[in-house]
Amino acid sequence: VERIANALWIREDLVSDQGGVKQSWLDQLSEDFYASAFAVDFSRPHTPEAMTRWVEEKTKGKIKPEIDVSDPGLLLILMNTLYFKAGWLEPFDKDEIFEDDFYSREGTIPAIPYLTRTYYSISARQTDRYSAVSLPLTGGKIDFILPTDGTSPDLLLEDASFLTSLHSGEWEAFGVDLKLPLFEYKAKTDILEAMKPLGLPAMVKDSPDFSSMIERGAEVSTITQEAFIALDEKGVEAAAYTEIGMVESAPAEPSDHLVIYLDRPFLFVITDQAGAPLFVGIIRNPAHS
Repeated sequence: VERIANALWIREDLVSDQGGVKQSWLDQLSEDFYASAFAVDFSRPHTPEAMTRWVEEKTKGKIKPEIDVSDPGLLLILMNTLYFKAGWLEPFDKDEIFEDDFYSREGTIPAIPYLTRTYYSISARQTDRYSAVSLPLTGGKIDFILPTDGTSPDLLLEDASFLTSLHSGEWEAFGVDLKLPLFEYKAKTDILEAMKPLGLPAMVKDSPDFSSMIERGAEVSTITQEAFIALDEKGVEAAAYTEIGMVESAPAEPSDHLVIYLDRPFLFVITDQAGAPLFVGIIRNPAHS
């Protein structure tokens, strides 16, 4: 199951105001992104409550954000949600779960439940920086990347080409001894500043041009993202919510055998059936939510 939803919450006076949002932009959001549009009074208490309920419904109750609409200059909020749920193509049994230690930067964490299995032939990679294995899902796949000793997930992600090379590089059939911890966590991040080096400086510069969207001057004030993921013997469930607030401006024969024990910090990448990466994360401590 993969579901994407988009919504636009507009200050109600901007719908009829001459300096308000442009109808052509609203039409584009509806036709190209299937976005719902709501004209609201941001000063009323029920408005953020309604926005929270919308996110909660679209993410199957996995994310219930606290939405701040207190800025008197708030013009509109764009929202995007993503919900993903898929089982393992080869499900695990309860008797494949064993407890063992996990070695985090803070020290050894005992009694972590792991999924354990030996694969005769499965898609994997090994480089001088990491070992990786790709487990198929009923609606995509999830790659697990274990950095080699002396590096870390953060160092891998500092390389802007890492994710591209991960998916464009050659994966081969390996025999793999796998140990994968069960985990569940939620995260909330303010990603406004992180957008600047990612090729979107025009959105967050001091004088951005949003004239195709709205008649009056506007600037992005917040970009917030929340995510949820849970992994167990049945499969993977994940959800994400992104909010952008704008204020007035101013199988082949295996070639070798790998041992991939994900018992220290590692990366994961969830990809859908179309090959689009949906979630990228780091597991530093599977015992923490």
